[in-house]
Amino acid sequence: MTPRERRREEAALRAEVPLAADLLAMALGAGLTPYLALGVVTRCGPPRVGRRLSAALSTREQRLAGALEAEAAACPALESLLRVLIDCERLGAPAAASLSRLAAEGRARARQEAMARARTVPVKLLFPLVFLVLPAFLILTVAPVLLAGFAR
Repeated sequence: MTPRERRREEAALRAEVPLAADLLAMALGAGLTPYLALGVVTRCGPPRVGRRLSAALSTREQRLAGALEAEAAACPALESLLRVLIDCERLGAPAAASLSRLAAEGRARARQEAMARARTVPVKLLFPLVFLVLPAFLILTVAPVLLAGFAR
């Protein structure tokens, strides 16, 4: 996988984390164990996150916390989500509130990134405006007047 493809995959995973965190929070809030909640996300959650989590769940030689540790080391985009689940599994800490907060932070970060990309649009539109639209406008409006003036 090229570095560009890897960055794209990481960005796509980061975009899916808030939805997966919300789904996990709902499943844990409904009384499921972390293992069963992860099963729900692999079946019904975002596809990329589901594939990564199903790969972590398919390792039978480790306990769930160990498998999640290995997946967190392999995939930095999911590390914050998996750290909450690891603490939930190892310490018995409630994870629903942490997952909801993680989802809210992820959505806020995505909104900020979208706003930053939107601020670059005028700069990107400057080239076509100056070199394509403006000359066409001049050719269609000023050129006939000049030609008519030179014809007299």
